[in-house]
Amino acid sequence: MFVKKIIFIDNTAHHVYGQLHLMKYFLQLGYEVIVAIPMDSLFVDKLKHEDIKILNFNVDSKSINPLKDCVLFLRYLKLFYSVKPELICSFTIKPNLYGSLAAKFLGLPIVANVTGLGYVFIRDSFVSKVALKLYRFCFKFTDFIFCQNHDDLEALIKHRILSNKNKVGLLPGSGVNLKKFPYVGIHSSGNIQFMYSGRLLWDKGIRELISAFRIVRQKYPFTKLIFIGNYFPSNPAAISPEIIQGWQKEGLIEYKGMVDNVFDVMKDIDCVILPSYREGMPRSLLEASSIGKPIITVDSVGCKDVVEDGITGYMAKVADVETLVIAMSKFIELPFDKKLEMGKNGRAKMEREFDQQIVIDKYVQVVNNLLGRLVD
Repeated sequence: MFVKKIIFIDNTAHHVYGQLHLMKYFLQLGYEVIVAIPMDSLFVDKLKHEDIKILNFNVDSKSINPLKDCVLFLRYLKLFYSVKPELICSFTIKPNLYGSLAAKFLGLPIVANVTGLGYVFIRDSFVSKVALKLYRFCFKFTDFIFCQNHDDLEALIKHRILSNKNKVGLLPGSGVNLKKFPYVGIHSSGNIQFMYSGRLLWDKGIRELISAFRIVRQKYPFTKLIFIGNYFPSNPAAISPEIIQGWQKEGLIEYKGMVDNVFDVMKDIDCVILPSYREGMPRSLLEASSIGKPIITVDSVGCKDVVEDGITGYMAKVADVETLVIAMSKFIELPFDKKLEMGKNGRAKMEREFDQQIVIDKYVQVVNNLLGRLVD
């Protein structure tokens, strides 16, 4: 019996696991779902339990060696020719770029998801300029492009990367699973626990967060700062294990590593903080709001779309310690009933704007147009 195939390509297992809701949907429709990713984390084992075929496919996402990138393109060409999928769903920079190019060569439809433009659009460098040229060239061959926030969409248009506005759409990030992250609210306690959940990179605003917390802790010694996340040594903005260990020894943070279930930790904290310089749509803030936790973030691309300042949390200025201290202090001094109200407002916002089903529906609409009717 002939079974139609859809392949997902990404640069980490951790990241593609965030698209599990899409994969499950296609499985329910009778498609064989294949994932080509590096075998780089415990999330590979999680995917194996979902009746998903996994192919080991390494991607050096931070390399700027043009020869390596040419080889990556050829490997995608070989992969797609071997698998012969009906559709390719790509995520993150290199899979989006070289996956689109390879798909064009073979006449296969591809839907690219711009999960964030990252440090390429933060820094003005030679590498950034080359990356922009690659975006312009490769995205000419993409059948449809999803962006996860308005700013990234506008940046792609501004830099003449998107020429056809009819083949681009906007998603609320990857959405949030409202059942997996049910409302729990916050607990009445004198000890305030802040939490950072994400990759351990300076670009996430961690330098400013640590500086701000040093100040906050002097005035409010009963506060704690919990870190959850993994190291990414290949990233130019990587924070070393030695630095994290130093903060632990100083008593500044409690580092829990990369946890299997974020909800188990998040449900017991009071506020989630992400002062990132740029995001696609930050999952940690979506998950925190979904379970009724107030959030503190900054007015950067992606982050500002999640928070309503003073209603679901507080918004500081990007890369600004002073306003981050003010936001954290405001939260600490906020009466418990107001904190609780903030969390409820955040949950309502997630239900209204960021439900995972919104993402599925938008993908189905695009795929229906590309492949014909998938579902009535």
